[in-house]
Amino acid sequence: MDDKVRTMVNNIEWLGHASFKLCGSKTIYIDPWKLPAGVGGDGEIVLVTHEHYDHCSPKDIKQALSSNGEVLMSESCKPNYPGADIYTLPYMKHKVDGLSIYATAAYNLNKQFHTKEMGHVGYIVTLDGVTIYHTGDCDAFPHMADLKCDILLVPVSGTYVMDPGDAVDACNMVKPQVAIPMHWGDADVVGTKGDAERFQKVAPCEVVILDRKI
Repeated sequence: MDDKVRTMVNNIEWLGHASFKLCGSKTIYIDPWKLPAGVGGDGEIVLVTHEHYDHCSPKDIKQALSSNGEVLMSESCKPNYPGADIYTLPYMKHKVDGLSIYATAAYNLNKQFHTKEMGHVGYIVTLDGVTIYHTGDCDAFPHMADLKCDILLVPVSGTYVMDPGDAVDACNMVKPQVAIPMHWGDADVVGTKGDAERFQKVAPCEVVILDRKI
């Protein structure tokens, strides 16, 4: 990976499961959940992919946000979090605090947990000249072939989302410089470090398995 992308990877904190903090010219949280004590209060932008409890957690959103932070979330989250600054549907482009953010679709192909009709999203964020794609909870769907990014945050646990083989398919379509596996490592949800390591062994790009921020 090039130096700019490597710097950004070093500034990404994995907060467990599908939760991340992106640190750069802006501080961005994605799907904050079970935030550790002492983490939060500095989120200038909080992004939420869908309404499931392990992604849309009002308590953790509040903990993540700075005093003037903005929340962008899937329209499906509105019943659980009616106070967002922006609600989005798939395929919508947004400008939030000066950053370009694209809400991608996020859905299963042969499972009923995240159907296309539910309107769940992923996000492609351009931060400091680097594009980061958090897929949300989904499978490797055909439209990914139209998407490109430098850093791919991709689920690997199977059951509800992609398994390691599906994540390889996603990488082959999106062609990131580096992939970071997610949707693993929480005792309350499926997914283990073994899933992340299996993906790392067969991925067509560099894979960085992050340690959870404690």
